[in-house]
Amino acid sequence: MNAVSIFFLQAMLVVALPYLLWRVVGLQAVFPLVAVQVLAGIALGPSVFGQLAPQTWTVVFGPDHLPMLSGLQWLAVAIFCFLTGLHLREQEAPAEWRATLGISLGSIAVPFVAGAAVGWWMIEAQWPVAGERASAYWFACAMGVCTAVTALPVLGAVLREMRLTESRLGQMALRCAAVNDAWVWLFLTLILMQQGIGEGAGTAAIAGKAVAYLAFIFLGVKPALAWLLRRHRPDAESQLAIALFLVLASAFLGELAGLHHVMGGFIAGLVWPARHAHRIRQQLEPVTVVVLLPFFFLAAGLRTEVMLESHATLLVAGVSLAVAIAGKLAGVALPARRAGLTWRDSLALGALLQTKGLVEVVVLTVLLDARIISPTAFSGLLLMALASTMLARPLTMLIARAGKEATRQG
Repeated sequence: MNAVSIFFLQAMLVVALPYLLWRVVGLQAVFPLVAVQVLAGIALGPSVFGQLAPQTWTVVFGPDHLPMLSGLQWLAVAIFCFLTGLHLREQEAPAEWRATLGISLGSIAVPFVAGAAVGWWMIEAQWPVAGERASAYWFACAMGVCTAVTALPVLGAVLREMRLTESRLGQMALRCAAVNDAWVWLFLTLILMQQGIGEGAGTAAIAGKAVAYLAFIFLGVKPALAWLLRRHRPDAESQLAIALFLVLASAFLGELAGLHHVMGGFIAGLVWPARHAHRIRQQLEPVTVVVLLPFFFLAAGLRTEVMLESHATLLVAGVSLAVAIAGKLAGVALPARRAGLTWRDSLALGALLQTKGLVEVVVLTVLLDARIISPTAFSGLLLMALASTMLARPLTMLIARAGKEATRQG
C-alpha cells in the first residue's frame, strides 16, 4: 500500500468505527459519542490493536505513517476549542447568577483540592506520575485541575440526549460548566506560560507577547468582527469562511505568542459575536465532532499504554476516578442544596457535571507536552476521563430513580 491508500484506511477506521459502534450497536442510549471516540482511539493504539496484531498495526499506524495525520489533529483541536468558546458565549445570560457562582465554585474547589492532595501524596509515595519538569507543586496542581474539569460541549450533548436542555436543572448545569471551563482555560494559560519560561524565555518576554496577542484580539479583532457582521450581514457560507479564517489566524498568532494553538482556537470563540454563536456552531459542530475529532483521539490513543500488568496506570485511574466523582458530587450537592434545589436534583447536578470528554483530553495532552505529567499519569488520567464521562448519564439516571423510589415510599 502507498501513503495515500494508508491514509484513507486510517481515516476509515478512525472516523467510521466509533460512529458505527455508537449508532449501530446502540451505545448512544447510554454513552455520549465522545466517550466512544476516546475508547476507539485507545483501542486503535498500541494497547489493544498493537497487541492483537502488531505487524498490521505497524503497517497502518506505525511511526512512518503518522505525520500525515498531524495537521488534521491540530485542526480538529483548534476548531473544537473554538466551539467551546462559542458555548461560553451562548451561556452569557446572568439568570440565577448567585446560585450558579456558588455551585460552580464548589464544583471546582472541592475536587481541585482533593485531587491536588492526592497528587502530592502520589509524589511523596514515589509513584511514576510526574513529568521531567514537574515539581511536586506543579504536579499537584495538574492533578487538581484534571479531577475538577467539566466539559461543557459534552455536557450539552448529554443533556440533549436526556431531553433536559430546557429544564432548570439542565440550564443550571450548563451555566456551571461554562464557569468551570473558563477556569480550566485560565489554568492552561498559566501552564503554557510557565513552560515558556522554563525553556529559557524571559518572564517579561512571554507576558509581553501574550498581552500583545490578547490586546490585538479583544481590542482590535473583536470590534472589527462585530462591525463586519453587523454592517455586511454575510450569508451562511461567507460567515463560515470568516469563522474558519478567524480560528486559523488566532491559532497561528497563539502559537507565535507562546500560548499554544489550543488557546488560539478558544480565544477565537470568545471574540465571535454572541448573537451569531449558535448559528456558526450548528454549521461547524457536526463535521468537527464526527469527522475531525476522531483523529485527535487517535493521537491520544497512540500515546496511551494500558496493560494489565501496568499497575501504576490502573492505580492512577482508579484513585483519580474515585476522587473526581466524590469531589464533584460533594462540591456541587452542598451549595446546590443551599440554593434551593432538592437533594435529588443537587446530586443529579453533581452527576451531570462529571462529564470530562475532550476538554480533559486536551488538558492532558497539554500537560504531557509540557512535561508536567508522565506517560503513566497521562494514560491513567485518560482512563479516568473516559470512565467519568461514561458514568455521568447512568449515574444521573440512578439518582433520579432512587429519588422517585424514596418519594413513592414516603
